[in-house]
Order: sequence, then structure tokens, then C-alpha cells
Amino acid sequence: MKKMNKPRVKSVDVMRGFAVLWMVTFQIIDFFSIDLQTYHNTWCSFLDFVNWLTIFMFVSGLSVWLMVNKRLSSGISKWKILIHGLKRYTFYIFLGFILCLWCFGLETFLELNEILVAIGIYAFVTLCLLLTLFGKEWIFVPLAFAVYALSFWFKDVLKFQVYPFYMMLPLFFAGAFSAKLITEKSFKKLLLFESPLLIIIIILAFVGDSFSYAGNSPGFIIFNVFLSSLLFAIIEKLQHTKILDMFSFAGRNALFFYVFHFAVWFKLAVSLNITHTYNWPTSILLTCLTVAIIFPFADLKSKLQQIFRRTTSNPKPKLM
Repeated sequence: MKKMNKPRVKSVDVMRGFAVLWMVTFQIIDFFSIDLQTYHNTWCSFLDFVNWLTIFMFVSGLSVWLMVNKRLSSGISKWKILIHGLKRYTFYIFLGFILCLWCFGLETFLELNEILVAIGIYAFVTLCLLLTLFGKEWIFVPLAFAVYALSFWFKDVLKFQVYPFYMMLPLFFAGAFSAKLITEKSFKKLLLFESPLLIIIIILAFVGDSFSYAGNSPGFIIFNVFLSSLLFAIIEKLQHTKILDMFSFAGRNALFFYVFHFAVWFKLAVSLNITHTYNWPTSILLTCLTVAIIFPFADLKSKLQQIFRRTTSNPKPKLM
């Protein structure tokens, strides 16, 4: 078995970091502001057409492909990869469960309306399919359309869900399909993938598609797959630009940023009864401060992780 190295793919970290900083910033504004409420106001109605959620799901599917590719290249069996994925994604679900108990309530968890829970479940589904279809990723394209077609039967049944499978899995599949094309620099093949999407987007716009997430629109998925794959290709080209280092750091610590902003800032705002209290200048100032505070905590967490890994990888020699 080949020794498995663990280099991170910077472009993936940058894309994930962009999504998590966008999400954390807008949601913390929502925690504090009476004027700029993210989910109850028209100032940010564009989020119904393009938002961080689609990037998270796309990059999660992309990350599943990278994980499988790296481990298969290292000679690890598909069975061991499946067990590894089961452990990883079960941890996401468990962490989402704890976060629900701390911040939102058990009902949110049971309805799968917490993003870590949704990512854990849909990532494992993608992993199972990818282990079967690896090397034939093109199958994910018609499979994405087939999964969305199920919305015609499940849309009313699952209308309580924020992250229904027929909206999320196509984004995972698109990420898994695009990963190979972009990381192997197959930009001509990516263009062949993007061009039909653009044509479909134009046709949908002509026939009056809403491109709305709330409306479970097919245009929303296709438009955001187009944008996400294009964004990833651009970041892959520009990943060594210095200004992207901040996003790369946030991407490496995306889970920490997400959990911290809910478990600490949201919980604190609720406990102090200051949610939706401040005007927009004050809420923006508070948001800048609270987001900035997360960075040194994330850096401390990273350093402690490095110390722990060095300690566990270099055990003390036994005394004779």
C-alpha cells in the first residue's frame, strides 16, 4: 500500500472559506439587526436566487470525490473508504444534533433542517454512489436530473424541509462530476459541461422560470451549478493570489466558524435577549467585531490540533 500524503487542495479551501464567511457574516447581521434581517426582509432577496448554501453543497460533493480519489490512489480498499466516510459523516450528523439541542430544538434535527445533518447524510449518499461509479462520473449528470424529477412527487410531502434531497443531491452530484475536470485541468471538458447549462438557463429564463430556491425551481439548481463550477475553475486558476489566503484559512476551519457563530454568538444574543434589536450601523459594527473574533479562536484551535498530532505521531520511547 502506498503511503497516503495529506496535502490540502487550496482552491477547495478558498471556495469553502468564501461560502462560510458569506454565511457567517449575513447570519450574524440577522442575529443583531432590526433592519437587516436576512430571512425576513427584502434587502437581501437576491439570496433566493444565489447563496452560500449551493456553494457548500457543491464543494461538499467535490470534497467527497477528492477524498475517494486520494484514498483509491493510495491503494486503500473501497470498503475501508466507506467505513472512513461513515465515521466522518456520522460525526457531522452528531455535531448537528448537539447544535440543535443547544440552539434550535430537537424538531430541527428530526426534520433534517440543520445544515451539518443534511451535509452528513447527502455526502454519505454521494460517497456510496461514487464508490460504485468512480471513473464514470459523467453518470452523475443524468442522475442529478433524475433526482430533481422526484420533486414532482415529494415537493408537497417535504415542504417543511429547508434542505430537501431533490434540491441538494443534484448539487453534490455536480460537485463530484466537476471535481475531476477541474483538478485535472480539463477545462475544455468543463466548457463542454458549462455550455449546455448556459443554454438551458437562457431557455428557462425565456419560458419564465423563477430561478427561486423557495420555489424549488429547476432554474435555481442549474444556474447555481453553472456559477459554482465557474467559480471553482476561476479560483483554481487564481489560488496563489495572496488575498485569497484569508478565505483559505476560513475554509480549513469552516466547521469551527460555523459552529462558533451559532453556539456562541447566536446563543449569546438569544440569552441576552438582544436578537433583532439594533439598527443597521450598530449591527454591522457588531458583525465585523464578532466575525473578526472568530479568527484568533480558529487559529488557536489549529495550533492545538497540530500540537496534538505531533504528540500522537511521535510517542515517547519505552524505558528499558
